[in-house]
Parts: sequence; C-alpha cells; structure tokens
Amino acid sequence: MERSRAIIGADAKFVGQISNVKSIEIEGTVEADLAAEKLSIGASGKFTGQVKSDLVVIGGSYDGIMQAGSIWATETAQIAGEIHYQSLQMDRGAALNCRVVHNWQEPSVAEEAADDAVEAEAESEETPAED
Repeated sequence: MERSRAIIGADAKFVGQISNVKSIEIEGTVEADLAAEKLSIGASGKFTGQVKSDLVVIGGSYDGIMQAGSIWATETAQIAGEIHYQSLQMDRGAALNCRVVHNWQEPSVAEEAADDAVEAEAESEETPAED
C-alpha cells in the first residue's frame, strides 16, 4: 500500500506522533514528532515538535528540532528551535530565531563513521610499538 497524503485543517488541533505519511499539509495546530517525505506548514499553521523530512515548506510557525534535506521559509514563516538542512531558501520577511546547522548527516552515517574510528583505534592499540 502506497503511503498517503494527510491534511490538518485550519481549525484542527493534533497532538501525538505522525509517521508513515508521504506528504502532509498543516493549516491548523500540531504538537507532534513527524517523519514524512514532504511537510508543508501553511500561513495559518503552527507546528511544535521534531521533524525529519526530505522537503519542508514553512509559511506559518515552527518550533522544534528539524532535520530536512531542503527547507523553504516563505515570507510569513516564523521559525524557532533548531534546523539542520542541506539546502535552505528564505523569502524576504521570513523570521529565523533558531540555531541553524548546515549539511547535517543521517545518524546512521555518523554512527558508522564513529564505529570505524573506534575500530581503527582498537587495531592501532593491538599492534605493538617497536622500540
């Protein structure tokens, strides 16, 4: 079954966790942790929580920790918290009051690099030093 598209309407409020959705549009209020390919927060939307997404378009309010491939902050965007991105586009008027981190890596990639470093260090310690 193909993952779907979800919409949280302007008068709706959602609290919880959102996963297994391909695309979500938020015009209402959401307090959640979210994993989606595409997130769109409309001008009337307010999102609080963690986000992991390939593409995020923010026209409303966001507060939390975000990991995204591409982020587009429109002229009405208000962003707080922390954003990690590979590509960031801001329209004139967008407000960023947050920590901004460029070029984040997937945790699995970072963990593999750390594991490789630990293994390399362990191997160098096993090799006796010549006097």
